[in-house]
Amino acid sequence: MYNKSKYDMPFCGLSLKLYSTGKKSPSYEFSAVASKAKFTCSLTKRKYALSQVTEWFMTPEVQKYHKAGYVLKYMSKTQEPQTPNKYGNNLEEIFCLVMVKPYKPQPNIDGMKPIAQTIPQVQQATELMDDDLPEDAPF
Repeated sequence: MYNKSKYDMPFCGLSLKLYSTGKKSPSYEFSAVASKAKFTCSLTKRKYALSQVTEWFMTPEVQKYHKAGYVLKYMSKTQEPQTPNKYGNNLEEIFCLVMVKPYKPQPNIDGMKPIAQTIPQVQQATELMDDDLPEDAPF
C-alpha cells in the first residue's frame, strides 16, 4: 500500500558522476578527478565542490529536510550514461549524498504480539550460598 508520509517531500541529494576506468574489481572500476568533479543538488541544480558539502547542507532547502527528521546517507548506483561513450565500458557510477527518513519500525497492525513479547523471559536463578544448603545435601 502507498504510504504518503514516506514520500511527502521531493528527492533531496547531491549527485556526482564517476566514469569507468576500464578495469575490473579489485581495481577501482569508476573514478573522477576530485578537483574538477562537482556534486549537483537535486533541488536547486547548483554545483558544489567536495569542500562545499557543508555549505549545501546548511542551505534553507536542505535544512527543511533536516528539521523534518531526515538524515544524510551515502548511496550509489550504476547506470548506462545518457550519451554512450565511444571507448571502454558504457557504464557510469552515480555517487550520492541523500536526505532520507530514518527507518522506524511500524507498530503491528494485525494485533499479534512481537516475538520478544510472546516468548517467556528467562528468570535469573539465584545461587544458593554454602550456608543456605541443608546439612543433609548429597553434594
